[in-house]
Amino acid sequence: MFRQEEVFVGGWKEKTLESMQRRRFEQRIAQLAPLGAGRLESLPPAALTRKLEQSWQDIERKPMHSQQLAEVWKTVLSTIGRQADCLSRDEHDLVERALVLGGSAPIEDPTELEAARALSLRLWASVGLVSGKPYIELEAPVLQPVARAFAREEHEAVRRRFDVLEGYLSSTLYRVGAMDDRQPQQLILSEVLGSSGQDELAMQLARRYLWASYDCVDYSGGVMLVHPAVADPHHLIAARRRRSGLLLPPAGETGVLMDILPEEIPLQADLERVIEGGLRAGLRAPEVARTLRFLCKQGAPLPAMEEVLQASLIVLISPAMRGALANMYYMTPKWIECAEHGALQ
Repeated sequence: MFRQEEVFVGGWKEKTLESMQRRRFEQRIAQLAPLGAGRLESLPPAALTRKLEQSWQDIERKPMHSQQLAEVWKTVLSTIGRQADCLSRDEHDLVERALVLGGSAPIEDPTELEAARALSLRLWASVGLVSGKPYIELEAPVLQPVARAFAREEHEAVRRRFDVLEGYLSSTLYRVGAMDDRQPQQLILSEVLGSSGQDELAMQLARRYLWASYDCVDYSGGVMLVHPAVADPHHLIAARRRRSGLLLPPAGETGVLMDILPEEIPLQADLERVIEGGLRAGLRAPEVARTLRFLCKQGAPLPAMEEVLQASLIVLISPAMRGALANMYYMTPKWIECAEHGALQ
């Protein structure tokens, strides 16, 4: 989904993936109304107009309120099969759980909340609070149609192709940090949907799949997909403009997600080994080391990484910890080069 502009007043400790996700989750929850307030029939005319403007579907405007409601469901149901095929993985999982639970399901984490937001724009799902906890509710007109769409053999085939492509795109995004969404759109059209650039609905579905699956940022050239751990995407986008490349179709039949490079594996393992046993309660060495690796990749200076590590420990940083952290800092491939590190090259 599209990111909002963020200000990091607390420095690099606020730029960890966990801190950013927690902060956005809390902000989104604070903006939610009780579940049911966003149901289509409950929306006053002004709110319905805003929802139509934000919708991910082109819905014809009607003069009467009742006519407009009927037109919404007519449009949604006319393409429900293709919409169901092109849900993001998190959207798909959330819809499946809601179907099993009778139409509504609790939202458990920030990723699911972003998926719910996408479903509210795509399938007009209602997202709101029940006793302070976020829930998603699929409205009655879509329940049986989307269940039937999920049961199609064609749906299973499309989802398998999406799984392969998602692993490839996510791994590519980890390597480069950010990429323009136009080449991935073309891969979805050719490798997943088997469609040409003349199918306007397929082009829309390819875009919506990417926007629902990845963090997105508007920039002067279009839309950039960014890795979720990147705190300052505009800095990275400026660097990416000077580099370009061709995104080739994925090879192989399995979608393997790579969230660490081969050369980064021993660096992370060494850091995990030396911090194990010294962490605060509730923290695990793999997650702490991954957090530090993500900070390193986006250009965090070594003193800032030490500060984040120290906040995770119940002991002072030892020489072995400092050495493993320095190795990670100097040897990890970067999305954004730290000025201090670049000066030492």
